[in-house]
Formats: sequence, structure tokens, C-alpha cells
Amino acid sequence: MTRKVALVRLPGTYADWFRRPILGITYLAARLNHAGIDTQIFDAYFHGWSMDELVQRVADYGPDLFGLTAMTHEISRAAEAAQKIKAKINIPALVGGAHVTALPRDTLIQYPEFDYGVFGEGENAVVELVNALNDGPDESRLSGIAGLVYRRNNEVVRNSAGDFLSAADLDDLPFPDFSSYYGDNPRALSGKDQYYPLITSRGCPYSCAFCMQVLGRKVRARSPENVLAEIEHAISRYGAHTIDFQDEIFLADNQRTRHILDLMISAGLNRRIRWRGLTRVNMVTESIIDLAKQAGCHHLEMGVESGNDAILADIGKNITVHQVEQAVGIIKKAGLELVTYYIIGHPNETPDTARQTVDLAARLNTDGIAVGLMVPYPGTRIYDLAKQGRAGYRLLTEDWSQYDKYGSKALEISGLPHDEMVRLQKRAYLNLYVKNYRFLNLAGFVWKRRRAFQYFAQKKLYGLRKGRSG
Repeated sequence: MTRKVALVRLPGTYADWFRRPILGITYLAARLNHAGIDTQIFDAYFHGWSMDELVQRVADYGPDLFGLTAMTHEISRAAEAAQKIKAKINIPALVGGAHVTALPRDTLIQYPEFDYGVFGEGENAVVELVNALNDGPDESRLSGIAGLVYRRNNEVVRNSAGDFLSAADLDDLPFPDFSSYYGDNPRALSGKDQYYPLITSRGCPYSCAFCMQVLGRKVRARSPENVLAEIEHAISRYGAHTIDFQDEIFLADNQRTRHILDLMISAGLNRRIRWRGLTRVNMVTESIIDLAKQAGCHHLEMGVESGNDAILADIGKNITVHQVEQAVGIIKKAGLELVTYYIIGHPNETPDTARQTVDLAARLNTDGIAVGLMVPYPGTRIYDLAKQGRAGYRLLTEDWSQYDKYGSKALEISGLPHDEMVRLQKRAYLNLYVKNYRFLNLAGFVWKRRRAFQYFAQKKLYGLRKGRSG
């Protein structure tokens, strides 16, 4: 009988300044508990636990099944965690997340530590799996679970993909379960830098070359009334004062978004909370930004990706540099904080086009930037190009631990070696602060991420030693 389930998140490595719950496993916990299955979350990243401490805490809980969530660069460490937990308590392991969604069969073939995998949205598949395990498990029950990959004798079986949850289904889901993080503390999120993560829709209608679209292209949106009910719940249950809308695109100039913002204003929520979220360059207008500010917006984030129009067109971003400049100007004029995102290493990138990106980031002078190196994540067009050696790409490794935008080495481009990409990445951050005389901001940026810099330095030193010894 599967009476208890542990949902596991791995220990962090370097981003210790960004310890926040993740919505995926809190939705799973809510769905399982709502179905009468005792479920707890063991988030080692959030709590700062070591791998050994994580393993012991899961073992002490005594689950009958445990599930791990993992992105591509985490999948090998997830297998390591599964092996250690199973050595302590001999129970089956389930894996979910972006990597197994991209490579369902391959993940279980490569990592025998996982007994089951769920690809796509997991709320229904996980409950069905637990119920099936309670009955045996019976092969006929397992084969009927959409979105499940599992072992049958000596083979790995991949079932058909499940349908994405509809808008009505999303409204019917219980609110995310944060009890494993905060208990019943009514002031858990009252601290200055705390915020409540909330998603109002799933899916993204765009097809950017570097994005896997884990939640699909079709946007399925919760009703504005359901969204407001969760905001009220966040305030009353946890003392939330800041909402982080985690939709792939939240602030869009459309009827639904305007309805949500109007309801927030009419309900007086704009006087009780503030909020942050993602927008998109081609969706920024003066009227939607003004309405967002009235509704309590204080911070926006936006993907720019490149400073070159040809590259922006090629990767399917469907924006121009001129549009970027206009959107940034509108947001700055409204007095909102703005963070912009960039990538070095697009298809057919050259040193010149990469420098255009670096220069644009400094010229826009937003409150913050994030500059990643292109990673060929499985399930993306970039991965296909790299595997085929097209667009100037050379795939350097299929060691999944290297598939990280910061401090890793999975890809390089003809005429733009990996070391040069790293140099441009560093220059982008330095130029933002130095060219705009923001020296105090630079000092704060370095101090906040000092552990990350130490981690990357040690990782690079290890790589150099390994290369010499090889």
C-alpha cells in the first residue's frame, strides 16, 4: 500500500540567494493530499540541507514512494539522490520535471535508479500511479496512465502523453500546498524579501528556439475570480505582501489580464499587496503598464535575448531591437523596476552579434540583467541544431550536468569558442554597472553572489585538473 509520498527537491549548488518554493511540487502535494494520500515536500534547496541530511529526513518520514523533480542539469544528481534514498529505504522512485518530459524513455534507460517517470503535467498521472500501486501494481493499470513511463521486466515502456489540463481543470485544482515550507504560520511571508508564487495560466503561444515549452503552446488560463481567491488566501494564510506571478507571460495587453488587474483594484488588493511578473516586448503598451502600476505592480521582467534583429527573427522571438527600446522606455517612464534577460550563443552567432547584445544590455540600463550562455536543452530546436552540427554549433558533451546557463560547457559556435562566450557574458554584467556609473550596484551584485563565484571557480579548476589528468 502506498500510504505516504515524499516529494523531493535536490540541494542547491550556488544560487543560495534565491531560495524559494517551486510551484510544481506544491501543486502535486495539494493534489495528492486532496486525494487522501499523505504527502510531504522535502525541499533541500529551500532549507539548505545537504544531500545526506535530505536522505535522512526522507527516510525518517518513511514514505512508500518518493518523487524527485529535476531539470536537465540536475538529472544526474537526482539519480544519485534516488540511489541513496533507496539504499536507506527500499521503495520505488519517481522522476518528473523538464528533463524526463523531453526524454521520457531515455531518462529511465540511462538512469536505472528511477522506477517511474511522469512527463508533462503531473497532477493526474501521479495520483493515478499511486492508486495503481495500491492495487499491485497491475500491468493493465499502469499501461492506462497517460504521461507515465515505467519498467516492465527488462524494457522501458512509454505510455501516450496526457492531455494538458483545461482552464476549467486549473480552476478545480486545490491551491498549492506550502505547509511543508511554512506550516500554519500566518506570518510566514511577512518578511521584507518574501513573496508568494502564483501562476494564473499554463502554456506559451510562442516558439522560441531555445525553449522546450514544458507546459505546451496552448495557453490555458484560470478565471480571474479564481486568481483573486488565491491572492486572498495567500494574504490570510501566510501574510503575503508580494505576489510573484510566474506565468510564462503574465502581463499581456488583453482582455483577461485587464480583467484581473481591474478586479485587483476594485477589491482594494492594490493597497494590500504589490506584485511582480513577466511581460513580453511586443505586449508592452503605455495603457497596460499604467493599469499594472495602478493594480500594484512594482517589478517586471522581460526576455530580450539578443541585440541583433536578424538573430531575433531566426530564433522565433518575433520582436526587434527598436521594439525592445520602446518597451523599456515605457516601463522606465512608469517608474517600475525592470530586469531583462539575454543569451550569448544563438544560432550562427558571431563575436559581432554577441557584442551587440552586450552593448544593448548596457545601453538599456535596466535595474538588473541575467545573461546566460546558450544551452542545447533536449526538446528544443537548439538541441536539434547542435546534434546535427548546424547553425555553426558544435556539441561539446552530453554530460547533462554541463547543461546549465552559468558556469558550464555544453556548446560552442564556429568562430565563437566557449571561452569567448564566457568572456562576453562577464563583460555584459560589468558593462551594465561600469558604463552607467553604478558602482555601488556592482558591489552589491558581487557580494550577493559571492558563493556562486566561488562555486564556478572551483568547478573550472576541477575541469582543468580533470583535463590534465586525462
